[in-house]
Amino acid sequence: MARCPAALPADHTACAGPAAVTVLDADNAGADGCEHHAARLLAVLDRGHVFALPHAPAGAAHRVFKASAPQGARLHRLADALVTSPATPS
Repeated sequence: MARCPAALPADHTACAGPAAVTVLDADNAGADGCEHHAARLLAVLDRGHVFALPHAPAGAAHRVFKASAPQGARLHRLADALVTSPATPS
C-alpha cells in the first residue's frame, strides 16, 4: 500500500486516512498528507505551515498543528526532512 507524500523515510507507520492537509516549509515547498504523517512532518520543520485540503474533514489542519509538538531537531526545508530522518539530523 502506498503511503502519502508527507511520510518521512524513517517513519514506517501506515497512513491514518486519506490526504487531508498540505504541509509547507519556510520556502513554500509542500507535501499533501494524512493527518498522522502531516503532523510528524510539521513537527520537524522550522517555520512550517499546515493548510486543510478542500475535501478535508472540519478541523483537520488544527488537529495536525496541535499534534505536531516539536520532536528534537527542526529543519528549514521540506527537502531536508525527506532526505534526513528526524532521529539522525545532519
